[in-house]
Amino acid sequence: MSGSKQIRRKPILLALLVGLCGNATLATLSVSQLAFSVFPIIALALAAYMLYQEYLSVPMEGDTPLCTLLAFLIGVFGYSAFLRTQFPEMGTNYLSVMISLVLVIWLALKMGVAARPAAE
Repeated sequence: MSGSKQIRRKPILLALLVGLCGNATLATLSVSQLAFSVFPIIALALAAYMLYQEYLSVPMEGDTPLCTLLAFLIGVFGYSAFLRTQFPEMGTNYLSVMISLVLVIWLALKMGVAARPAAE
């Protein structure tokens, strides 16, 4: 995979944090079972600022934008699954877990962590 060599890990990790913190902020503001906390809002602002600074300093080449989007969605659906596991009265977490699992597998294949065997 020649595209996997161009994928940088810092924007992927920051996008995962933005997804987690964004969903945590929305949940803190909208879910009545959760106590209000200012920390998800602060973490969202800092992670989004760092991701923006990373985007300005180094261009995203290759599969980095797609992997960044996948990591963001993993963060969103992962926190949703965690929240629904913690509070079962909110509903089932089956769909969130399945979507997260598919996205993690897709990200692992894109980054070359779980490389496909080469056909000979």
